[in-house]
Amino acid sequence: MAQNKKVAELGEPNIKKILDAGRIETELDHERVLLADRHLMLQEEVQPDLGPTRKSISDLIVEFEARCWSDENLVTDAQMEESEAAEIQAEKEYAFLWKRQKLILDKLQELSLKQKDLALLLNHSKSYTSELLNGIRPFSTNDLKLIHLLFQIPLTDLIITIPSQETLNRLETAIGKISSSNPKARLLHTTLANRPVTNGLLTENWDEDEIEPEENIDELTLSNK
Repeated sequence: MAQNKKVAELGEPNIKKILDAGRIETELDHERVLLADRHLMLQEEVQPDLGPTRKSISDLIVEFEARCWSDENLVTDAQMEESEAAEIQAEKEYAFLWKRQKLILDKLQELSLKQKDLALLLNHSKSYTSELLNGIRPFSTNDLKLIHLLFQIPLTDLIITIPSQETLNRLETAIGKISSSNPKARLLHTTLANRPVTNGLLTENWDEDEIEPEENIDELTLSNK
C-alpha cells in the first residue's frame, strides 16, 4: 500500500528512471507515468519506435494498481489524499513540459531543423533525444542552457522554477519578518504574489484535455524525426 508522503516540489519527471527500477513506488510517480502513457499513446502512431516503451510503462501501471489499489478495503483516506495531491502536481508538471516541447519543436520547424539535428547540437543520440522530447528522460541543465542559447527560448519557459506550497508558506513568513524592519522588503510580497504558481500553469477552468499536447505537435514531431 502506498505510504502517505508530502508531495515534493514540481520537478522534471524521470520516466526512464522508473522504467529502469522496474517498479512504481509512489503515487506521484504513478500519476506521472499515467500522463506519460497518455502522451505516448498519441505519439505512437507517428513514432512506432515508442511502442516498446509504452508497453513497459503500461505494465508498470497495471502492477502498481494491482498492488496498491485493487482491494478497496485497504485503501485509506490518507492514500486517497496523497493520490489527489499527486494528480494535481503531475498535471501541473506536464502542462509545463508540453508547453516547453511545443516551444522547442516550433523553433526546430522555424529553422528547418530535424530531430537528428537537435541530437547533434546537444551531443546525444537520436533515440536519446526522442526520449527527451517525449518526456521519458528529463533534460539536463546543460541541455536547457544550450537550447536557450541556440533558440533564444527564455529560461523560465525551459526550467521549472515553481517551489512547493510548503516553501512558499515559509517565504511568506520570512518576508513578513524582514518587512517589519525593512519596508522595501514588502516588494517581495508582490513578487511572490505574481509567481507562476499563482497565475497557474493551468487555466482557471482547466480540464484534462488542456494538459495534452496540441494537435500540431504530432505533426511537428513527425517532421523532426
